Amino acid sequence: MIADLLALTDSYGGEDMNRPLKILQVVDLYDPFIGGMELHVKALSRGLTDRGHKVTIATSHLPGTAIDEVVGGFRIRRISGWANRALNGLYERAEAPYHPPLPDPGIIRALRNIIDDERPDVVHAQGWISYSCMAIARRHKFQLVVTLHDYSSTCVRKTLLRNGLTECSGPRLDICLRCAPGQYGKLKGAALTFGLRTARLLHDRVDSWVAVSQSVADASRCSLPRTSEVTVIPSASPEAPANGQRPKWLPSGHFLLFVGALGHHKGLNWLLDAYSGGGLSWPLVIIGASRHSVPQSWPTDVTVITNVAHDAVMAAWPHAGIGLVPSLCREGFGLVAVEAMRSGVPVVASRIGALPEIVTDGVTGLLVTPGNTPELLGAIRRMVENPELRRKMGAAGRAQSERFSGETVTKKYERHYRRIIEAPRQARTGLSDTYGAERREAPD
Repeated sequence: MIADLLALTDSYGGEDMNRPLKILQVVDLYDPFIGGMELHVKALSRGLTDRGHKVTIATSHLPGTAIDEVVGGFRIRRISGWANRALNGLYERAEAPYHPPLPDPGIIRALRNIIDDERPDVVHAQGWISYSCMAIARRHKFQLVVTLHDYSSTCVRKTLLRNGLTECSGPRLDICLRCAPGQYGKLKGAALTFGLRTARLLHDRVDSWVAVSQSVADASRCSLPRTSEVTVIPSASPEAPANGQRPKWLPSGHFLLFVGALGHHKGLNWLLDAYSGGGLSWPLVIIGASRHSVPQSWPTDVTVITNVAHDAVMAAWPHAGIGLVPSLCREGFGLVAVEAMRSGVPVVASRIGALPEIVTDGVTGLLVTPGNTPELLGAIRRMVENPELRRKMGAAGRAQSERFSGETVTKKYERHYRRIIEAPRQARTGLSDTYGAERREAPD
């Protein structure tokens, strides 16, 4: 088999192997909605375009956005499906209408038209919109890559956090049916749970699975076909601004910075409890998107900024003394920690999910046990009282964060696309049985 694979790869020739590729990125949401997955798609699309590839993004149409436009050298085509119309007014956040974990007939029809127009070599899907791509994968000539940014192939809440409070070891239908309503309500929770279970039948239509961390790869294994190979490639992160102006709403001097959803799963309540009784001398700045569970009162010396543009967040990072990532959920990646490191800011983070893959304990930051208040306060105090430690960890973080840069991640995906185009799917799945379930792209 290996000899056949090598012969097939050689038959393409150097010129074909280096030709520009046509890549269709398909993602649930995009500008003006910006989260970790959307930032990754933007950085990757820019990187691929700069390297000479033709990139098109297909994404949900949001109010006030153009149906078809070219931005940054790549084309953005916004589409609508049946779910958008049927669930209009029922989304918790109107600006973020999610794709259900099932194929959407309206999205399928729109994607078919785009694929017929663009004739991509690779369709790279991210988010639950992947299921509409899977539904048409066997009728069109392209390679389907699906990147898992979280635990959404396994968990309908996408967090593996049972009832939003405790870590879940894995999916079980009866438990999922009791857990999902806590986030979606009874009717939607049951529908989404059964939908995700049914949609797993489509997983064998994916040519290549990518996970943004080993944590995601390991937790997703139970929902993927047994022979699937999962390649670990981290998310691409944006550059810190070279000379970003200090936002006026930041306090003067040193401060602690928390960035993330203002909810329990990100450890905000734990952080606030620790801060209010911890006697810390530095002010705390909290930047995040409002949620229904946002605290109603804040401790003294806490500045809360909600719903600011991502550029403003990146402008704030270089001025922070310490970045705080006190997650209580099993983080799929941890973009906030990466953004802090890229800005030269040391990090105090929870030892959970993918965060230990990003933050090197004692080198680029300090890791603490989730929910352990004395440990959290001790780590923060240690950094506050030791400027030299902060300087060394900040410098180490900046150096290590290069593996998450747009350029580095783009090169990894470029190699990965060519690998799956050159090798037939049958050979790849056969090889995965021999060489193991996970694969990491080689470092540059």
